[in-house]
Amino acid sequence: MWQIGIGFEKKIKGILKGNPVLERYTKAIISGYKIQYILHKTLLRRYKNIFNIAESAKLSNCTFDIIGRNNEIEIGELSLLNNVTFFIRGNNNKIKIGKKVSFDRSCTIWIEDFCCEAIIGENSTFQDAHIAVTEPNSKIHIGDDCMFAYDIDLRTGDSHSIIDSSTNDRINYAQNIFIGNHVWIASHVSILKGVIIPDNSIVATRSVVTKSFEGSNLLIGGIPAKQIKNNVNWDRKRIYR
Repeated sequence: MWQIGIGFEKKIKGILKGNPVLERYTKAIISGYKIQYILHKTLLRRYKNIFNIAESAKLSNCTFDIIGRNNEIEIGELSLLNNVTFFIRGNNNKIKIGKKVSFDRSCTIWIEDFCCEAIIGENSTFQDAHIAVTEPNSKIHIGDDCMFAYDIDLRTGDSHSIIDSSTNDRINYAQNIFIGNHVWIASHVSILKGVIIPDNSIVATRSVVTKSFEGSNLLIGGIPAKQIKNNVNWDRKRIYR
């Protein structure tokens, strides 16, 4: 597990000491801009994990806790990540964060198993979220220009198995989650497996979303969530008339 922030400079200097080939990357690594040089080319090269972090991206107190092979993390230009934990257990997984994405407080992107994806579009903002992609080939895709408040939970699976008592078959396999473009997720919202939220929609505070919605420009809310209004949109600015 590697953390960018407190104590990171000392750890990196210890690794680089006496290695002239790697020492030239020290300044870039300490600044947090070219961490892929040390993580990908040196520490994790034998596991073929790939870190593609744009030079203009800024990471503060971020943790990479990865056990597995052939995993890929991509962070786009001008993205600002604060207190984000990247947790991966498994192989051939992908996390992609687009350009100008910000995480203001904290976030965990959690992947378990194989061939999973967590994709976040450009210009999206997060305060505090837990994004969990579990079970093979599962996906969470979040579109462009989305706004996530705090204490938000997205998960493709239930973490444990639910069994049909008459057949002993499992009945709760993971399902993908797709969030459209320009979607506002208010605070304390849970979005569960199999959900699709369409473009230009709003999910109200403390909702639990358990099913998909069709169309666009919807206000969704409740436990379980249902459509409250249509033909709505939203703006980040507080507009006064």
